[in-house]
Amino acid sequence: MNSISLMFDILGATRHNVLPMAYALDAIAERMFERHIAMDDINMCEVCRCVSERLYYKIKPCSVDSEIRRMAIDCSDKIVKEGWTEKYFGKQLSDPGKPREIIISLATLAYFDKPFYQMVQEHGEYFTGQLSRHCRKPSAKSCNRHCREHRLRK
Repeated sequence: MNSISLMFDILGATRHNVLPMAYALDAIAERMFERHIAMDDINMCEVCRCVSERLYYKIKPCSVDSEIRRMAIDCSDKIVKEGWTEKYFGKQLSDPGKPREIIISLATLAYFDKPFYQMVQEHGEYFTGQLSRHCRKPSAKSCNRHCREHRLRK
């Protein structure tokens, strides 16, 4: 699922600019699932710097961080209010967690088109930065090609 589509799917028509959050989801997914960086090792400052460079308007990385956190909380509130936690996170939750956890969950959904908790059960190694046994290739690029052949990512 496209990250921009995911944001509009959750929030509907909104006055907020969804680009910073959508770009953050893309950057996190790329780091976790293509570079195989562990979920706990994702550097949000680096992500915000990447997002601020990608946006068509000038904004400081610290401002991007604030926007992303606010948007994550807005998404979380809407998901919980509407009872969509199973659809977006993979199980019923009354509190999806901190903004960082929400962002990682949504990045997982945007990348794999499967909710976070389902992916953790099926492919936990992707969240620890470890390659699965069938993906032990010398480079991340060959691993990603191999994973796509096995229809892991849509």
